[in-house]
Amino acid sequence: MINHVITKTLTKIGLIVCFLLGFLIRLIPEVLSFPHPIGFDTIDYAARIQKGVILYHWSFLLYAILVPIYKIANCDPFLLLKLTAPVLYGLNVSGFYYFARKALSWDTRKSLMAGAFFAFQLSSLRISWDLYRNALGLGVLLFTLPLLRELETSKKEFMLFISLSILVVLGHEYAAVIMFAVVLGITMEKFLKGTKDKALRVLASILPALAVFLIGVYFYLNIFPLAFIEANFIDAHDTFEPKPGGLFFLTDYLKLVSTDQHYLSYWDLALHIFSLFILLYLLCIPFISIGFFRDSVLDYWTIILLIGSLDALLTPFCALYAWYRYMLMLVYPFTFYLVNGIWKVLNSQSGGVKGNLKLANIWRKATYGILLSMILLGSLFMAARIGDGGIFYMPTTTSYFPSTMLHNTIPLRDVEESVKAIEWLNTRMNNGSVVLVHCAFTSWMRLHLNSENLMIVYGKDAEDALKAALENNFHTIYLIWWNESIGWYGITIPKNFTSIFKSGRISIFKYSQ
Repeated sequence: MINHVITKTLTKIGLIVCFLLGFLIRLIPEVLSFPHPIGFDTIDYAARIQKGVILYHWSFLLYAILVPIYKIANCDPFLLLKLTAPVLYGLNVSGFYYFARKALSWDTRKSLMAGAFFAFQLSSLRISWDLYRNALGLGVLLFTLPLLRELETSKKEFMLFISLSILVVLGHEYAAVIMFAVVLGITMEKFLKGTKDKALRVLASILPALAVFLIGVYFYLNIFPLAFIEANFIDAHDTFEPKPGGLFFLTDYLKLVSTDQHYLSYWDLALHIFSLFILLYLLCIPFISIGFFRDSVLDYWTIILLIGSLDALLTPFCALYAWYRYMLMLVYPFTFYLVNGIWKVLNSQSGGVKGNLKLANIWRKATYGILLSMILLGSLFMAARIGDGGIFYMPTTTSYFPSTMLHNTIPLRDVEESVKAIEWLNTRMNNGSVVLVHCAFTSWMRLHLNSENLMIVYGKDAEDALKAALENNFHTIYLIWWNESIGWYGITIPKNFTSIFKSGRISIFKYSQ
């Protein structure tokens, strides 16, 4: 009885410690960038929160939490998001500790170590940078999956799993896919072992969440495309996302042209995939190989993410969409193997490898060096900025992994000047005018451009946006862009555009025939 109370108390303390650790670590880039936001999707979140609509997406849990808080607090949406990001990161780090304790039965020290290393991983920091819905779904998932081990013995855990699994679905679709893959794998495993009653109980526990998921897919395909069309938003249609078989979750990477993905050949696609994997996990691979162990939940979790990350290499013409999102999420199962490998090396006489004592000592010293390197890289990603970029800039990874956390869709130094340029547009635009807007400025426009002013949005080619403007017979065509090259996005301003207003490095250009 006493041991049970001590264990329960230590678990609660560990949860609090890990939450605070995650919160404080993720608070660092928010403080360094204050008062400006960081992250690409963050600007879009702010625009949607400001409009007060919860059902922008069928995984709407984040909006259901933040929109009421925003309305009650009546605060700056960016300030709200600056606090939300550390809270979500704290949820994930504490969830990591909880999973290690409950699902893997690790002791307190090893579980704390797991939470700490997850907090400094490049992949987990990248997810927290602006993928807030994704972070929420995965955070809830970490508290949900350990319950699978207790479904057969406890009605309370059974009902709790049903409730949390629905929250996972409402949190994020990728987290839901992981959950369904794990549950399906465990169900099949139990059937094959002849324990059909247990398999049916596991299957029954996921059916409510599956029903919510399928309803959400229906709304995504049939309702949402029409429900949130903005009156002042015109698409230049300069991107192309082929869907093999008409399935929304598949794509042909060899024909894909989107704002963040475009590949000149199969080898270009392969180079992007391997480059990102090496950047994120090169230092981890030795410890993952040493620390790999079999666990049903982690087995299926890893398999589904490896498929999503690498199937584009096998069938590039028909693979799961956004391979890089799956690769980023590999940090969750990989970190458990990583920590187990580190634990073996640091707590064994042989250093976790075969060989003499001298070799074991060398391996231990190398381990400390690699661990410090991981923490240093995570710290530099959070805090380092060189001009408009950072130390992690690579042409083949920058679409998926920013060079630093200290920017959003535009450099922080250009935020105030961009807002001034948009406000200037509000004083000049009328019914016959339109502004050509690259996706980098789209959400800033949603926040600051008057709703009666029209914008044509493009992602890859400003010429296509200009063509759309001319076809719609707008008599005055503006364009917002930098008045000097900063090396971002690779956009070329079409001919016959002249700068008519400057605010810092940002200009409003006007088209003249």
